[in-house]
Amino acid sequence: MPMEVNRRELKARAREQLRASHPAFWRITLVYLLLTSGVAAVADLAGAARIGLPPVHLDTFALFLALLVTLYTMVMGLGYQWWALRTCRRQPTGYGALIDGFSMAGRVILMNVVIFFSALGWAVAFALPSSLVLLLLSGLLSSGGGMLFLYLLAMGGTFLGSLWIGYRYAMAPYLLIDHPEQGAGAAVRESVAMMQGWKWEFCKLDLSFLGWHLVNALLSLAVTLAFTLPMLPALLESGADLARILMDPSLALPWTAVLLSSLIQLPLSLWLKPYQTVTFAGFYQARVTQSTQPPPVWEAGDPYGIS
Repeated sequence: MPMEVNRRELKARAREQLRASHPAFWRITLVYLLLTSGVAAVADLAGAARIGLPPVHLDTFALFLALLVTLYTMVMGLGYQWWALRTCRRQPTGYGALIDGFSMAGRVILMNVVIFFSALGWAVAFALPSSLVLLLLSGLLSSGGGMLFLYLLAMGGTFLGSLWIGYRYAMAPYLLIDHPEQGAGAAVRESVAMMQGWKWEFCKLDLSFLGWHLVNALLSLAVTLAFTLPMLPALLESGADLARILMDPSLALPWTAVLLSSLIQLPLSLWLKPYQTVTFAGFYQARVTQSTQPPPVWEAGDPYGIS
């Protein structure tokens, strides 16, 4: 029996649940962004931004600060997903839900470490054979068009491989929330089993939000271009890397422009982020209760998609 999800129904339920949430979803999201992106911005000003990729020189304080912010953001992220799951289940929520992840911070960090190394293993498994194939093909194709085709092929394969790997572990945070006593490793393993045969459905649900993310990205790009274009002659004369500046406007633009390019995304983000996160929580909830919940959300079938 085909395994499908009624995305419209799932998203409609999420919108209804958000309207009924108290405190208002946008207030919760605003506090969450202040406690994550805001803290990260302050850490960057304090020195964490000095960590480059690759690092030019070892800065112990900057490295410690960047690591601390990363771990803190992991735990806060699970707190936000916890709030979303409670909202999906129409359970009482509040600002305190955002810090509930600290009650099992060790498990949250361990779960992310397990996911990182598991994903890294799959990435290496994908990369080795694909690199060999590309090397063989590059020897046969010497034209510029052929090399461009190989480049696009590699980029597309990398994107699809990353999605496939990431979706294997998409349910792990929710499983850890529901069953913390089973540990981080069990949450990761159970997510892999739960997503077997369902990654394509989750991918379609995820990509259904892509248009809104593009709107936000275009708004930010418009602000960046509004500040960059008047500076273009001077940048060209100085030999600046325009592509790098567009990727990281803070390299050349004034801090007011960088701040505005971020703030212009805030109104849409205060609606889009909770909408998407509650929808994903609804996917998990429906996936857990699939064996007892009738359509239209789920087709009847094996609760873990294995058969």
